[in-house]
Amino acid sequence: MELMLLDIVTKNEMSIFFQKKNRFLVINAIFTITALVIERAGISLNLYVYTDSFIHIFGVPLIILFYWVGIGHMSWMVYNKFGWMPGLLTGIIIDLPFEVLAFHLGWWTWIPSWSLAIFFNAPVANFGVYWNVSLGSILTYQYVMS
Repeated sequence: MELMLLDIVTKNEMSIFFQKKNRFLVINAIFTITALVIERAGISLNLYVYTDSFIHIFGVPLIILFYWVGIGHMSWMVYNKFGWMPGLLTGIIIDLPFEVLAFHLGWWTWIPSWSLAIFFNAPVANFGVYWNVSLGSILTYQYVMS
């Protein structure tokens, strides 16, 4: 009898683990597809260009997709620990040093456009995008994990 109860508890724990794992994979897929679409749109609108030194998927460097996924997860973790405002600022705070690195190492180049460029040629709109990335990530997590 005890063995049977232990077996049922173990199966339930495994089921919960696989549900959480599947939800985590869904979140990663949502973040990756969103990043690919938005980055591809930025390239198509001639807002920026990437160097050829990266592995690309539809013209978007694979590392950029990983970057977006990382920002999404970090935004969620910061939101859970510190609340809305720090969670929303996470994307911008992570992106700021990468703009400096990208500018100096030539990873990508911003093409002058309709938006005011303030920080190493990065337009103001870019930081609005990362605000929305953090917001979208937090809301996605809330929806998928509930």
